This record gives sequence, structure tokens and C-alpha cells, in this order.
Amino acid sequence: MIQITKFEVKGLSLDHLDLFWEISPLAGPRGDEPHAIFDYDFYVLRSGDSPMGPYDQIAGPLRDQYWLRDIQVSLLHKWRQYFYKIKIVHRPTGEEETFGPSSSTTPEPDLIAAEIIRQEDLLFREVIGRRCWLFIARTFGPRCSCYDVTMGRKTISAHLPCFGTGFLGGYMSPIETWVQIDPSGKTSSESSLQEMQPKDSSARMISFPPVSPRDILVESENRRWKVISMTSTERLRSVVHQEFKIHEIPKGDIEYALPVNVDLKSLRPSAERNFKNSQNLEADEDYSDIFATFGHPRGTQR
Repeated sequence: MIQITKFEVKGLSLDHLDLFWEISPLAGPRGDEPHAIFDYDFYVLRSGDSPMGPYDQIAGPLRDQYWLRDIQVSLLHKWRQYFYKIKIVHRPTGEEETFGPSSSTTPEPDLIAAEIIRQEDLLFREVIGRRCWLFIARTFGPRCSCYDVTMGRKTISAHLPCFGTGFLGGYMSPIETWVQIDPSGKTSSESSLQEMQPKDSSARMISFPPVSPRDILVESENRRWKVISMTSTERLRSVVHQEFKIHEIPKGDIEYALPVNVDLKSLRPSAERNFKNSQNLEADEDYSDIFATFGHPRGTQR
């Protein structure tokens, strides 16, 4: 089976994005046959906003083609990111592999940035971070019935089908991540109708997944926060760290209807080493490949 050795997404226009990929030399019993490459089909998959999907097929099958221009993109939104994967299918056997994701907004890190990302990932997972789930807000897709196309605004502030976003579904599937959230003080303000208890804080995490304003962060204790602003630390434009301001969502708001399906019985909000002072990394921990975010050859998914 051939492998993707390089996968890049580039664009210097607001009308399209260009995808380029390279493959490894053919190997195995058919490697010396000149037409063996025509036994493989390439399919291009795309996801808007979330690197975890869902992904839709936008092109394919492509044969002996290693470049594609995606003209069905809207690049005017400042925080929207498109993520791409390449699926390769070997027609004679039906064997297939998927590579990626890759995005034009996440350049491949150099060796220094890659080491920073690796150490940040270890630090948050094993020492200072707590397990959370990030809901990425939708910026595209079918509009909800509460959205007035003529007026260009929502007609219902808290509508369950869109969770108040105006886009059907409201948010992408949650992504598990490790976050450090600062403690915040308790404040109270009274109005003629009710008592308000606003609470703002700041948080930080690794470079993946990418965070944008209006995203929802859920803690294991079901405290839910909305991202207000985000600032990243970069190395040659590769994001290595994220700092963001968050506002705690009042209990009872529509965002508390977002489902988080996890196994609570086996849930460990913090790293086990924080409680037993172990000196070795947990062997049963699942360390995802951080390079997969950048379309790096090490990010191959099988």
C-alpha cells in the first residue's frame, strides 16, 4: 500500500484553496510494474471548523493525480478553518488508508516547534491539565428554522435545535482535551428581576484543538464555559500554545443541553500521577499523535 509522504493545503486567494500531496515509491510484488499506480484511487475529504470531523467527500476517485483546487470554500470568516484528508483505495484488494488532516491555517512545525508541542502536550496531560471537552461552534452549514435569512439574524435567542447559534446542530462533535483553568472570584449583582452571578476566568492549553471565540468548554464537573477571546503563542507561525478568556455559562442556559457522552464510571479528570506520585508515564494512557493536526508525515492515520 502506498503512503502519503507530504500533504499541504495552500491558498493566496479568497476564492479557492489548493491541495498538494506526494506518495512514497511503490513497494511489494507489484512495485516493478509501470502501471501499478493506476490501481489506486484518491479521494479528498473536507471538514469545516473541526479537525475531528465529520468529513465529507468533495472529490474522487482521482487516478495518478496529486493536486486539487477546492473552489467551494468561503474564506471570509476570520476563524473558520477547513481541514482535509486524503483517502487512498487499492481497487484490486479494496484496502484503504486515510492520511491527514491538513489545513492551510496550521503550517507544518519545524523541529523546535515540534519539540515545544510535544513537551506542552506531556505537561498538560500529566501535571497541570484537567480533562475537558471542547465544542467547536459551527460557522457554516444549514441554517436553523429560527434564523431569518432576510433580516440576517436569529429570531429566537435560546432555540434547542441550534443551541442559540443559528446553525442547525450548533456545535461540532466534542473533542477531548486537557486544559488548565484559573480560579475566579465570586461576584454578585442584583437587578429588578433577578440576582446575577457572573464569573470570568482565563485558561490555557496546547495547540490542538484550535480554539476560537464562541466555542464551549465543558469540565468533568459539568461546569461550562464560553470562549470570549483567544491568543496563541507561535513559532514561525506554527501555534504551540493557546491562552483564552472564558465566561462561565449560567446553569439553565441552552448550552447545558449539549450532550457529552462519556463513561463517567472510568472517568479520570486529572492525571493519575497527581495522586500517587508515580515516576513513570501511565502505560495505558492514549497519547494522540499531535503531528496529525499539521498534515505531517508522522500524522498518518490508519
